[in-house]
Amino acid sequence: MTAARRAMIKRAQDGLLSGAGSLHNTLLSLHFWWLFALIFMLCTLLLGAGVFGWYQAEQKSLREDRELVLERIVNRRENLLYNAFISFEQQLLIAAETDDIRNFPAGEDAAANHLSVIVKQLPDIFQARILANDGMEIVRVDRIGNRVARIPEQDLQDKSDRYYYQRATKIMANEIYISALDLNVENGMIEVPWRPTVRLVTQILDHDGKKEGYLAFNIDASQMLTEFGYFGLRDVDTALLNNDGYWLAGKPKQDLWGFMTGSGITLSKSDPALWKKLKDEAASGVFEHGDTLYTVRHLPLSGIVAGGALVNRRVEDNSLLILGSANLQSRLTAFESRDFIFIAMWLVLSGSLSWVGAYHSIKRRQARDVQQRVDEQLLEVQRMASLGRIVAGVAHELRTPIGNALTTVSALSEDVDELGTAFKSSQIRRSTVDEHLDHLKGGCRIVQSNIERAVALIGHFKRTAIDQSTQKRRKFDLANVLNSLLETVRPEFRKSSIVVRKDCPAGLMMESYPSAIDQIILNLLQNAKIHAFTGRKSGTVSVRAFALNNETICIEVVDDGVGVPAEFADRIFEPFWSTKWNSGGSGLGLSVVANVVNRVLMGEITVNSVENEGTTFRIVIPVTAPLASVQTDAQYKSD
Repeated sequence: MTAARRAMIKRAQDGLLSGAGSLHNTLLSLHFWWLFALIFMLCTLLLGAGVFGWYQAEQKSLREDRELVLERIVNRRENLLYNAFISFEQQLLIAAETDDIRNFPAGEDAAANHLSVIVKQLPDIFQARILANDGMEIVRVDRIGNRVARIPEQDLQDKSDRYYYQRATKIMANEIYISALDLNVENGMIEVPWRPTVRLVTQILDHDGKKEGYLAFNIDASQMLTEFGYFGLRDVDTALLNNDGYWLAGKPKQDLWGFMTGSGITLSKSDPALWKKLKDEAASGVFEHGDTLYTVRHLPLSGIVAGGALVNRRVEDNSLLILGSANLQSRLTAFESRDFIFIAMWLVLSGSLSWVGAYHSIKRRQARDVQQRVDEQLLEVQRMASLGRIVAGVAHELRTPIGNALTTVSALSEDVDELGTAFKSSQIRRSTVDEHLDHLKGGCRIVQSNIERAVALIGHFKRTAIDQSTQKRRKFDLANVLNSLLETVRPEFRKSSIVVRKDCPAGLMMESYPSAIDQIILNLLQNAKIHAFTGRKSGTVSVRAFALNNETICIEVVDDGVGVPAEFADRIFEPFWSTKWNSGGSGLGLSVVANVVNRVLMGEITVNSVENEGTTFRIVIPVTAPLASVQTDAQYKSD
């Protein structure tokens, strides 16, 4: 490659690079912002997918955790009630079997002392009484504050009208009556502050089995019920309901004891669907209602085992319901400040990544565009260089016929002058005229032959030059293109004792770029001329073309030269690589051929070479240039 040619390529490359665009121009590019938005949207979708996956996993984990917590806490509340009732029943049954209680008709003081000991030892029993068969209190011991006092006889009350006494009269020996859990009533008024109370009653029998009266314990359930409510540490709520759906514990005071205060507030009224699920559940179960997870325990008091045996009971409430609930709302719908910080950091990071990704993508695209334009410039330079070599060869070949014609015309001019002189002297003979006419005819034939040869050379050059200087996609016969090209270059190769042969059937029609085919064949011929016959006086280069099928054509350029050394076989298509820089090699010929075949003709090129036997370049191209090549055509036209 000459210094002038290198300088031209360098100027073209510098000009393209300078036009690639500054940072400001890049940021103003619509394509940049389109890429930015696309990458940012992908990052946002990734965040959404991550949050969705996290939400699903968290919901599953949250449900499992809440189920375990609910089961554990509700079981604890259930055990608390079971153990309390068992303890109180045992104390009731044991007390009813003692002699002090059995013999109360004969010794009320002893019975009162015995009850005082029980009330003092068991703080949850705030009242212990012995009732006569008619419902009148015989002995009564109350807990008043921190002391235990026996109620004087004049303050004893008649309980015959109270529901729990009336129910207790129906129990049999060794049975226990358990009243409903309600508020304690004294003298017809609800005691204030409220004292949740449950009453346990059993018969008192003398040693002969005769019923002497009833032993009743009033149990203060306040301490037990304080266990119900909101457990903030685990975000769990527990409540206690009776069999009619009235709230007994675990809710605001105004919602409790509706059957006694007159408010009438029940779960069955406030949430009928939930109440139906509770009633439909078995002894225990976990279910979801709305955004809340529920578990329920049915506490059948009649099934409590006391003293190692099943005690017969008359229970006012068939069962109490322990209801546990936990909110299933995840942090996805309950944002915290750290969540907003995380989202803000993600958006900033996504924006930064989007900006960097879009910027580098634009820069890479610009670099590819620059490289493409540089390659196009190199193709143009090589095409013009090839055309220059053709021009030089044609000019040299035109010297011979034009020189011969000029020499002949000079000789004919002399003959004409001699003939004119003979006419003027009147000494001309017919034989002289015939001789000069024969010379003139022969000279004209020589001139005509040389001029026709020159015209043929110029015609071949014109067709090749037109194809070399334009990039136009058209229909053509491949045989005609190869004929024009080879007729143009044969004289140049003939001087180097290189024979150029062609084997291409007529009618091999294509719709492609004849200029590109001219260029690759010419470059391959020039490559063979420079490299194939080093150290040899003569050689042969054959150009063959044939159809592989209806859609592809194969062109082969075969020489019988020295071949390509094995260590160079992988580099022959590299740009600016040549072993003959000082012998006419530019390092661009085969690189240009590969680019034209791959990017313009949309085909492929392979090489097979055997040292000292020759080299074959095989080019497979489509009969019709595909769409990508059509776009290339439009680009070349605009250039």
